[in-house]
Amino acid sequence: MYQVLARKYRPRNFNELVGQNHVSRALTSALERGRLHHAYLFTGTRGVGKTTIARILAKCLNCETGVTSTPCEVCPTCTAVNEGRFIDLIEIDAASRTKVEDTRELLDNVPYAPTQGRFKVYLIDEVHMLSTHSFNALLKTLEEPPEHVKFLFATTDPQKLPITVISRCLQFTLRPLAVDEITDHLGHILQQESIQADQDAIWQIAESAQGSLRDALSLTDQAIAYGQGAIQHQDVKDMLGLIDRTIIYDLILAIHQNQKASVSELLLQFRQQALDVSLVLDQLISTLHELALLQYLPDLSLKYSAEINQKIKQLSGLISAQDLQLYYQIACKGRADLQMAVTQEQGFEMTVLRLLAFRPLQPHEVPVNTAQVQHAVSAAAPQQSHVAPPSEVVPQQESVQVVPPAAEEFPLDDDYAADDAEYVPVSASTEPSSDDYLDEEIDVVAAPIAPASVEQSASEQIVFDPTVEDGLFGFDAVPAAPAVAQAESSTDDFLLEEYLPEDHAAVPAEQNEPEFNLSAAVVEPESVENTAAEHPQELITPAEAAHSQTANAAISTDRNLMPQDILQIPVQDMQGEWSVEKWEFWFRNSQLSPAVQELAQYGIMSGQIEGESTFHIPEQYQPLLTQLQHTLEAALKQQWPNTHFKVKFEDVEGLTPYTMQHERKARAFKRADELLHAEPAVQELVQNFDAELKNIQLK
Repeated sequence: MYQVLARKYRPRNFNELVGQNHVSRALTSALERGRLHHAYLFTGTRGVGKTTIARILAKCLNCETGVTSTPCEVCPTCTAVNEGRFIDLIEIDAASRTKVEDTRELLDNVPYAPTQGRFKVYLIDEVHMLSTHSFNALLKTLEEPPEHVKFLFATTDPQKLPITVISRCLQFTLRPLAVDEITDHLGHILQQESIQADQDAIWQIAESAQGSLRDALSLTDQAIAYGQGAIQHQDVKDMLGLIDRTIIYDLILAIHQNQKASVSELLLQFRQQALDVSLVLDQLISTLHELALLQYLPDLSLKYSAEINQKIKQLSGLISAQDLQLYYQIACKGRADLQMAVTQEQGFEMTVLRLLAFRPLQPHEVPVNTAQVQHAVSAAAPQQSHVAPPSEVVPQQESVQVVPPAAEEFPLDDDYAADDAEYVPVSASTEPSSDDYLDEEIDVVAAPIAPASVEQSASEQIVFDPTVEDGLFGFDAVPAAPAVAQAESSTDDFLLEEYLPEDHAAVPAEQNEPEFNLSAAVVEPESVENTAAEHPQELITPAEAAHSQTANAAISTDRNLMPQDILQIPVQDMQGEWSVEKWEFWFRNSQLSPAVQELAQYGIMSGQIEGESTFHIPEQYQPLLTQLQHTLEAALKQQWPNTHFKVKFEDVEGLTPYTMQHERKARAFKRADELLHAEPAVQELVQNFDAELKNIQLK
């Protein structure tokens, strides 16, 4: 007669026990030294070996060779225990004998000596099912039993046991088995049974068992019958009704790349296959967890099959750590809300839509409420901001000096915020965090306009400090009006502030503090020459002067553009020699991760496109570039196979994509300020009630 694998391959001694080394070691040592307790409690989930260990211990206590940790397996006692007919091993199912009368009947036989063996062993399975009166009746005997009696308790729910019972026992907690342990054991059994099996199929069965070896063996029996004597991976997936992991990977990738058509097709596929969406969401969360572990703690990552491991590694290289944390938080929140939805399908689809809606912004993307801005433009013609009278406007043709941040003073991970010429380090991530999307929006209160402080001398300075998600930069500019806006850009909003500082003391260029600010000096035309003579170190290079003329020309054309149009990077013809404009256009529109794009903006590329290309970047970025250089080079060669990529660590002079990006943002903030001040309702309030516009925002 056929015997199921779970019974046929039940361990008969501690050497055959799979896992649970902490339990077998303690019991083996106690048996060898004769330090035996009178009551043992084995706890743990189903199928991890509680009853098996209890039977092995009973065999060790009654083996005819003596009390030993290695029973002989041939004596009549060992044979009787293995066959389940040893008279002095009393196995009791507490689930079916819960009454106090049953317990009293058991206790009445305790004083009698064993019939055949050395000890009378009472093995009570699922002991937590006993009633309160049964536990009370058992307490006195359990505390001081006869020398020939041993109590062995097994339970899956030790919380239901009275503490008075637990305190009288030695408790051993059996842990769920690891996937690797179950996989190895199943492979050994199938080899003995001469059954062909795919390694991926064995691994899938071991994972589905969720730490229970008995469940794994039962699933193996089922898989052998389903596969007609062989275990195939596809048969196991069909038998268990498992979701193909490829679908989960495709869904995560489509969400990350904002491919709405692909997401729609996958959701339609889930509907057609009538999949359990809660299981799909669980698999999605597990995959995100595995991706995060693989990025930061690869030693703790789960051991999947070779095929799945390869796909997970590819996916982990495409998604940044910040994105994974956001996706995981949204998915877990959706899993918790699944039971509150009208249907589970609805809750799952809303979770996927939330993952799409709250996707992190890329460095070149800026959210703007286009409808509000267009309404402001159509309501009034472009005009000067109401910050200062037109008579005090400084001519626009003055030069603009672009000064990139000093490399040694500006680490990649540090930002600085300006507050009345005092600079305080602030902790700001270069990429949006999950809190920016899920918790609350970030508001920055703007300081009120101070009309009385408009009149200033040529030596007085006004701070213009646009803070953006990828860092700060500074350059000296002569604005179109004496008033200057201080703006901060969060992930979701343009936050624009206008103010004139109370402290008008000029900040010397040689000051030791880091000066990563956008400073605009209100200079009268006749004082420009004197200012240049007093500060010769601030003279601009010919290239910067040419860029200043281009910037001034761009400012004059901004009056016909919207802020989001100003922020767009001009399209470049990607042929011929590299330029800073071509370099920025390429990497900001590429599929590079945000971390690589963040690093690329601090350098420039020279040489020929699809030829000898040299990337120039300051030397302090060498540790980061060493980690990301392969990714950058692979992306270049994927588009231009003949590229010969080199890196040169040196100080980068002149314009970089970093400074160009911030200049565009400064212009966009200024244009947004003009549009808001052009709103008729705002003008009426300012004129009739002497109002001040505060906390200016575009969303």
